[in-house]
Amino acid sequence: AKLRELLAAGKVEGPAETRYPLGEKRLGAVGTTVKLDTGETKRISFVLSWYFPNRRQDNRGYDVMGPIQPIGNPVGNMYANFFKSALDVANYIRDNAQRLIGDTALFHQTYYKRTTLPYWLNQRLMMPTANLATETCQWWKSGRFWAWEGVGCCNGTCNHVWNYEHTMARLFPELERSVRHWQDFGDGFNPKDGAIGHRGKGTGVAFDGQAGSIMKAYREHLSSANDEFLKQHYPNIKQALEFLIRADGNDDGIIEGEQANTYDIAFWGPNTFVGSLYLGALKAGEQMAIRMNDSDFAAKCRKIAESGGKYSAEKLFDGEYFFQDVDLAKHPKDQYGKGCLADQLFGQNWAHQLDLGYIYPQDKVRSALAAVWKYDWAPDVGPQNKAYPADRPYANPGEPGLFICTWPKSKHLHKDGVLYRNEVWTGIEYQVAANMIYDGLITEGLSVIRAVHMRYDGAKHNPWNEVECGDHYARSMSAWGCVLALQGYLYDGPQELIGFAPNYKPDNFESFFTAAEGWGNLTQKRSGNTQQSKIEVRWGHVPVKTFVAGLPQGKTLKSAKMMVDGQVVEAQTKQTGMRVSFALSTPADLTAGKNIEANIEWN
Repeated sequence: AKLRELLAAGKVEGPAETRYPLGEKRLGAVGTTVKLDTGETKRISFVLSWYFPNRRQDNRGYDVMGPIQPIGNPVGNMYANFFKSALDVANYIRDNAQRLIGDTALFHQTYYKRTTLPYWLNQRLMMPTANLATETCQWWKSGRFWAWEGVGCCNGTCNHVWNYEHTMARLFPELERSVRHWQDFGDGFNPKDGAIGHRGKGTGVAFDGQAGSIMKAYREHLSSANDEFLKQHYPNIKQALEFLIRADGNDDGIIEGEQANTYDIAFWGPNTFVGSLYLGALKAGEQMAIRMNDSDFAAKCRKIAESGGKYSAEKLFDGEYFFQDVDLAKHPKDQYGKGCLADQLFGQNWAHQLDLGYIYPQDKVRSALAAVWKYDWAPDVGPQNKAYPADRPYANPGEPGLFICTWPKSKHLHKDGVLYRNEVWTGIEYQVAANMIYDGLITEGLSVIRAVHMRYDGAKHNPWNEVECGDHYARSMSAWGCVLALQGYLYDGPQELIGFAPNYKPDNFESFFTAAEGWGNLTQKRSGNTQQSKIEVRWGHVPVKTFVAGLPQGKTLKSAKMMVDGQVVEAQTKQTGMRVSFALSTPADLTAGKNIEANIEWN
């Protein structure tokens, strides 16, 4: 009735501001008056803005169905530092609309239009980014980023869940660095022993999260424009790694004691889930120590990592995949033993992304990933879940998915096995898919990603809401790791090194990339025995001292020409394996619209 009155009146009148009790239903309207001549059109824009500066922290923890506590600690919202009211927000949008809309359109064009990736794939890998705009994530007035695992569930920016996330780290690297600053090496860090509380201050250690925090620190360094982050946090990073080395006990690269982890249980005995993350952390620690001129610690990390890799390859590989060496008589609950764990090479995926090389022999890595595909992948989860029901059915009968663990060579451990064993988690699916793509199992990796896309198709499930323990679950942001794997992307901001060696259709490849302070497109084309590898900056700037391109397997560099914005430049060229690096005699600072290009010929 009120709407009909407004339409009949042809105008909106009333106070610009009103107050009413929370919960009381109200109808509001905004309007303007325009005069149109015959055949004339006008576009009218309205801005709906909001301003809630008084956020209080909700500490209900695991009581996901319980009421939100009305009086938690006041933490506020970051935007309260920038704006004073909802009207202030609206005015900002009005005054900056052209730039905001233009940058958004440019980003959309660069990511979705300038690519050779299939649309469904590009779309799926971007979808979990929406989590950052939900109540899973909070950006407090102090500048601290804080998050649930999923909306309202399991608090504290849990490091073993956020271990899988790469989306925020690559799209908003400064925000990701703040988590290391405020939490992992801030109030969640114990300076007495180097332990990192897995949910921040006052919480215990998750061994996978402890190792992951070290690799995240190296990632954040690589994604920075300079080495200030590493200089500030290296003492705590080193101490956090020393915590794991003490848990190792004898510097053999193997942790054998209790290992609390993301499955909400603890593994016992040597295994490559926690083990590969530990070895990845050692390799990352070695690189950070080298940059901090800590040569003795770098050598120690390298020696332990080599020992652990050798032991695991000899003692934990059954000829097909890696298993857990555990005495089930002593530890009968929550282990995976001879099972094929989908996450068995999690640390190797991290090592690929950080360009740390192979943790275990390449042939064994590839074999294990093929086994995960063979034993854990199901084109229809129904038969397996009928025999072994999932506690939480994130995939329904008739849908494809990757199981957390199966036991193809031994007795299924049922409820005595790893918790959540019969479930399907998108965060693990993306992680495994990226690992497969890095190791040449392209069809298998794409099939795993496609399974997620088929389940979250908009008809059966919300395509922006990949569920685990809560809506918009953080682990699903491992999706961006697949983008990096498809590109074979390399980036070291402080060293001003950038490059790529596509693992997907390298003869004609284009995709979106991000750097510390800019983003744009990667393009590669091959014809005969020639190749053009090009990076174009579309927004911000990307300084470049060294450019890296990849050659086809078995080829040798014959000649190369380096160009910056169409002009030939001098560069020292070197082939290492299947990579060619170009060290520019004069570093280039690529701003929006500029590009760097390598024209290569091989034998």
